[in-house]
Amino acid sequence: MNRGDGVLSKYDICRKRLRPLLLAIIISAALIHAVPDDAAGGAGTDYIVKYKESAAWLAGGEPFDLVSEAEMIRLRDAGLLAWYEPDGEMTLLDSGSSIYYADDKWDLALVNAEPAFEMGALGEGVRVGVLDSGVNPVSCIADNILPGRSYIEGKDEEDTSDNYGHGTLVAALIAGRGEDGYIGAAPGALIIPLKITDGKAVTVSAVCRAIYGGIDDFDCDVLNLSLGVNSDFEALREAVEYAAEKGVVVVAAVGNNGTVGRMYPADYESVIGVGAVDQNGTVYYNSNHNESVFLTAPGANVKTAGKSGGYVTASGTSFSVPFVTAAAAVMRGLDPQLTPDDIASILTETARDAGTEGLDEYYGYGILDLGACAERIAGTADAFTHETPCEFLSAFTLVNYTDEEINCTYLLAEYDGYGTCLSVTRSQFTVPARGRMRVDPPESKYYGQFVFETGTMTPLATARRSL
Repeated sequence: MNRGDGVLSKYDICRKRLRPLLLAIIISAALIHAVPDDAAGGAGTDYIVKYKESAAWLAGGEPFDLVSEAEMIRLRDAGLLAWYEPDGEMTLLDSGSSIYYADDKWDLALVNAEPAFEMGALGEGVRVGVLDSGVNPVSCIADNILPGRSYIEGKDEEDTSDNYGHGTLVAALIAGRGEDGYIGAAPGALIIPLKITDGKAVTVSAVCRAIYGGIDDFDCDVLNLSLGVNSDFEALREAVEYAAEKGVVVVAAVGNNGTVGRMYPADYESVIGVGAVDQNGTVYYNSNHNESVFLTAPGANVKTAGKSGGYVTASGTSFSVPFVTAAAAVMRGLDPQLTPDDIASILTETARDAGTEGLDEYYGYGILDLGACAERIAGTADAFTHETPCEFLSAFTLVNYTDEEINCTYLLAEYDGYGTCLSVTRSQFTVPARGRMRVDPPESKYYGQFVFETGTMTPLATARRSL
């Protein structure tokens, strides 16, 4: 989310999904560069156009159209266009390495995910649209994937498989959970694959149609855009503004050129732009640095799921974005009423400052602190803990002192012998009026919490065994 002083213009248009625009954009597994500016606007260039309101019928009710250069000139000279822009191509930079899973998920430790996991703040039920190369149902995320759609022109709309591999890696960092523990930072989130490419080339039109579709057709709460372009496109700007108007959080990568160059949509005011840091919390040498950097997160040799199963490591701001996307999902799971501005504010207030004190172009507001985000929201209920009509009589028994039954949820986090959180489960209970409820968790390290069945995460009482 950029902090520039300019105000983004709004266009009063019919917000429908775009027809194909064929404006080349490319995802980046480690994000994306553009070709030189003088490569745009040459012979054979297609143009994205928006008709004036009086001529909107030419687009058949759609907000945008794609036409040849000659047709654009004819329409422009006839005074029918509100604006027009040429296409521009970008190049993908990806890296994937080891095919094994290292024991240390340093990335989750760096973003302080454990407190969120302990309290069961997993982004349960939050719908996350992943605009990418598709998502394969590998074991660690198969249960979290919902039906999505392909926005690639001329391809099967139902085919959201990931031939390239980038989207699966991104999705696993959001919602993955494996036998060795959590892989993603919001392992309860639901993944909606919004496929926009089968390899390196992807069009701006596909990205924009996926944004509208993710919102209007799939009811996404958060959109993950591990991609970018170094030019400002009206079509892309309007699409992310539409998301903001609908209360959808958009998170995007700031780029991997290691320069002050800006990438879009990360540079738009309504988008949370994410840079990359390494295991030591040092800015990744390829991560762009400018005012579009809102926050940083792990993005150098992070461990995630491979497109065909197993595990890989990957680098780039593409892979920093999922951690912040997951944080937004966790916060929405705790409080569905949070607006994109609310979430942005919590991210800034809880981020761990790094680099130059305060806001800076390398770290933005600092390094993501997922645990602090979750605790900030759940903490609003702490004052009521001791005033509750229920309390623990022992480590496992809850008593209700009222004359009405109380519906509640029991959240249970389990640990291994090293104190690492392995999983969180939740169970529904009804504590009878003037009665008590006994809960017998497994014989393991645990953190238990009762909450009201209102979605507010207000704890009735808690119990914890020392690790």
